[in-house]
Amino acid sequence: MATQTTARTLYITTQTGQTIAYRRLGPAHGIPLLMHIHYRANMDFWDPLLIDILAATRPVILFDQPGIGHSRNSNRPPETNDQEVPLTFQGWANNVLALIDALELKKVDLFGFSMGGCAMQMAALTRPGVVRKLILAGTGPSAPSTSLNAAGSEGRGIVWPRERPPEHAIAVLSAGDGTTASEIEQGITASFFPDSETGRAAARAYFERIYSRSRDTITHSSDSEGGGDKEEGPIHTFLPPSPSTRQRQAYAHWSSPNPHNSFDRLGELTIPVLVLNGDADLLIPTSRSWELMKGIGDAELIVYSRAGHGFLWQYARRVAGDVGRFLDGGLGEEGVRL
Repeated sequence: MATQTTARTLYITTQTGQTIAYRRLGPAHGIPLLMHIHYRANMDFWDPLLIDILAATRPVILFDQPGIGHSRNSNRPPETNDQEVPLTFQGWANNVLALIDALELKKVDLFGFSMGGCAMQMAALTRPGVVRKLILAGTGPSAPSTSLNAAGSEGRGIVWPRERPPEHAIAVLSAGDGTTASEIEQGITASFFPDSETGRAAARAYFERIYSRSRDTITHSSDSEGGGDKEEGPIHTFLPPSPSTRQRQAYAHWSSPNPHNSFDRLGELTIPVLVLNGDADLLIPTSRSWELMKGIGDAELIVYSRAGHGFLWQYARRVAGDVGRFLDGGLGEEGVRL
């Protein structure tokens, strides 16, 4: 069975005419878990330890949004690829749903990390009938569309005034042209992991694991599904500045009052939802996870101690176990767990 280190990348064209790169791991049968990665990253940044544990018992599908990572077409001008990155998370969600349709999936579980979690909220809100369960990791709802001081706004579980993440965290993650390994590692280490020896050691272990995927480890099969690239190698670089700016514009749209985004619609989510975060997230404050849990009727919240945005890399085995139990119906009625 393919692992995150060995799985080849496949390609499919959606009804919108966009080509999306994806990978299938795990068993052939069962409800697949579709996983959306974070800002500037592509699917080679998913931790093999987390992914392989999840894929041991269920189908897992990783993918890159159009214009990102393996979905960027090297035969086209960069600016053409850049324009494929939508400026709203509704646009990101539409691409996710187009992929689901292209793969002819009738029912899925969704996992969204960071900005990927914003997109997966909108996917579940847009097409609730196709989503069985939803995992939201290191993410938050959109901005409220009305003043929290207005009548009837009390008791909605909002930390107000809303916490603002420190500017240095997103700045260091956004620095550079995305091609320098040391710069990428510095950005992730500083913004995802605690500023401690334990945090830095967890970051180093994470990088060792993702770098285990190389051109030599990838399985090249004669199977015709999705084409595949016989010269495929991993992409351990970040998205260039121009399309990264478009991603940040999507988050700016998310952060402006808009009743069509998720905050005012969280109550529409009637499926089981698992919300996960570290207790000291520098990129999307942990209090936003509380907002999600309070706004969604059937939501559970787990907060991992002494961890930040990269809690799922720092505690990969624990997170995989919690996600697996949630998907299999084994978390019970715990509600909030710290």
